[in-house]
Amino acid sequence: MASVAGKVGTTAVVAMVKANGRGGMNGRRGRERRAGMALVLATVTGCIEGGDLAVSAGAPVSGAVRGSVLECGRPVPNVGVVVRVQQSEPDQARPVDQRFGPVVTDPHGGYVVEVEPAFAIPGAATVTLQVTLPDGAPHELSGATLDLQLGTPARDTVRLDVDVGLAAGACR
Repeated sequence: MASVAGKVGTTAVVAMVKANGRGGMNGRRGRERRAGMALVLATVTGCIEGGDLAVSAGAPVSGAVRGSVLECGRPVPNVGVVVRVQQSEPDQARPVDQRFGPVVTDPHGGYVVEVEPAFAIPGAATVTLQVTLPDGAPHELSGATLDLQLGTPARDTVRLDVDVGLAAGACR
């Protein structure tokens, strides 16, 4: 029995070849092995050359954003909240600009969003909120700075309480 090794990306693929030229694969068993090898090769090739697929080296970083959505001081239940995380530091593989959510506020207008942005590094990140009210109008609201730290669950939580009525100038 001879061994032939080839290299696909960073994964070594080894095929055993017997003297009969068919790799010792006869009948159903041979078809199953060839189908399995084809699946592995297709998966490896897809992961290496897959469009927007990106692998982040190192440990994940995380943080959390919590707060309340109010309208002129009154809690606003059942509205969508999206958290946008941005970070651009020289040590990063690429800048971070990701959205997390939407989550729906509870009966008291409260929400919690945990974030683990890909390619983020430990340190400061800017977070902003987008709140979608029942009328369907999204409101982009200024945010704060979140300290992303290694590991999960999130160790740092920034509190963002927003009043969409005050932001729109609708309160008296």
